[in-house]
Amino acid sequence: MAKQLRVLLIDDSEDDVLLVARELLRAGYGLTYRQVFTADSVRDAFSEPWDFVISDWSMPDGFTGLAAFQIMRGLGHDLPFVIVSGTIGEELAVDSLKAGVHDFMTKGKLARLAPTIERELRETAIRRRQREIDDMVAQQRRALESSERLLSEVLESVPEGVVFVDKDGRLLRRNTAAAELLGVPGTSEEYETWSRGTALYRTEAGGPLALEDRPISRALQGVAVSREHLFTSPGKRLWINISTRPLRTDGAITGAVATVRDLTAERAAQQQLMISDRMASVGMLAAGVAHEINNPLAAVLANLEMAALLCAKQGGPEAADVTEVGEMLSDARSAAERVRHIVKDLKVFSRHEDSFTDSVDLSSMLESTLRMAWNEVRHRATLVKNYGVTPPVRGSESRLGQVFLNLVVNAVQSIPDGNAERNEIRITTGIESPNCAFVDVTDTGAGMSAETLRKLFTPFFTTKPQGEGTGLGLAISHRIITSLGGSIRVSSTVGVGTTFRVVIPVSQAVAHTRVNTQRHKATTRRARILAIDDEPLITSAVRRILASEHDVDIATDATHALELLRVGPAYDLILCDLMMPQVTGMELYERVQAERPDHAERIVFMTGDAFTVAARAFLDEVPNQRIEKPFTTALLRELVAERLK
Repeated sequence: MAKQLRVLLIDDSEDDVLLVARELLRAGYGLTYRQVFTADSVRDAFSEPWDFVISDWSMPDGFTGLAAFQIMRGLGHDLPFVIVSGTIGEELAVDSLKAGVHDFMTKGKLARLAPTIERELRETAIRRRQREIDDMVAQQRRALESSERLLSEVLESVPEGVVFVDKDGRLLRRNTAAAELLGVPGTSEEYETWSRGTALYRTEAGGPLALEDRPISRALQGVAVSREHLFTSPGKRLWINISTRPLRTDGAITGAVATVRDLTAERAAQQQLMISDRMASVGMLAAGVAHEINNPLAAVLANLEMAALLCAKQGGPEAADVTEVGEMLSDARSAAERVRHIVKDLKVFSRHEDSFTDSVDLSSMLESTLRMAWNEVRHRATLVKNYGVTPPVRGSESRLGQVFLNLVVNAVQSIPDGNAERNEIRITTGIESPNCAFVDVTDTGAGMSAETLRKLFTPFFTTKPQGEGTGLGLAISHRIITSLGGSIRVSSTVGVGTTFRVVIPVSQAVAHTRVNTQRHKATTRRARILAIDDEPLITSAVRRILASEHDVDIATDATHALELLRVGPAYDLILCDLMMPQVTGMELYERVQAERPDHAERIVFMTGDAFTVAARAFLDEVPNQRIEKPFTTALLRELVAERLK
């Protein structure tokens, strides 16, 4: 079957057109052609589809084959264009080829026409295919650039930080939020230095996270990670939630992506919510706590008043009176000790600790909790304590106290008032596993249905009447325990009672001993001691306790103390209150370090409790010993003897 060929013939000679047509027919082509020879007709002809263009060189009105070629190119066509002429010279032929004409030949020698057509059709097809490929590549490039712009816009619109790395951990991309939040640099080289050196992740317990355990490293090992970390770098200290996932192609890990969200404000709000819930619990028990304080306080005041009256008796107290005064003072001291324990319990629940690194003695913490709740418990149930031997557990005393105060108060409120001898609240401690201790809180109260148990730890869910509960206590308790790596389990039967089991990991930290209470023989060396406290009753008491053995100066403010330190002889020991108006004990310490550095290590801090963040941080940083108020005469003397050895 003849190959079909559509040819545009640009020539003013009918004979020459027929000559070319015959040659093409003889070569076996099925021919369709059109003859034109003016510029306008050429333009019009290119509105039709053609396979090939054959043009004479010279036509009427100065129109040439080169002009026709330029019209074709101007219209955007890429067709094989051959000049066939009897008059073209070599110079014109060369100029035509340089302009882009594909070939030329003379009219008397058309034997090359068919092979030229075959060649040019092949090359045109190749060029067309290349253009299609180029167009496809350009289209893909435009699509890729569009996707790239879209991805960049999406990443920049995300409020969380986003980081992509390749399989070797080199940075591929990060958004502005990651740079602003964590300081992630923009180049792979800077990122490698940053990720290994300045970027520090810390665990909930505050310890540094090894490089291989960091979230992106775990993702590159094929492990998806979503957890909270303390992130620190120069000028940054943030709680973040970091979620990382491995990126895979055909099953192979090709990189990882991390999204990072700043939880610092949320953490602060949660912390405040926990404190508010703790204070709400304490507030709910305020009447009972006041009762527990007022009873021993009444005994203190009554006994001291009677002792004072006997001591003021005309002629002095008789022997029998002296014995009675001693008994009164002993009773007053015992009652004051009860008040001291209650205040200590209140301090436990008022602390704003944000650390889980303390070692907490379960029995001591539970005793504080039960003393706080005792006035509520005793009217509704018998309290049974079954403490097993348990190691110190991980956590903070105030937060664990909050958990168990919630559980004990809930147990109390599940029992109707008025049948204390028939009902029981039992506290049991023991070892759950080699690495965990447990505390069971069991009551003989109303119990809970399966539906209530399903919602028990949901925030704001409560079965209490309106105004008697926020529904946050158990949700907060659950969060505190799970953040420690522990768990809360509950079993309950309606009409029988409920048991909560709290499992807490054993502490790996060594408990910090603030004061060495081992008894020492009093030193025979008489020393110079400075006592500083804004409460005159404290400084007077310190002087009375120590004056028989030492020379004691007192100051009721830090400014006066600094004057004594500047002008007087050296002091062997300085007992300094931590929290004072105007100039605190912390500020005094800094000034002493600057002015008399040899005295800085001689300071022992007296503190009723470090209740500010700055004070807690200060005591954690300085090596100085401290003694907790209220202290006993024996404890203060032992401390002084130890320091002056």
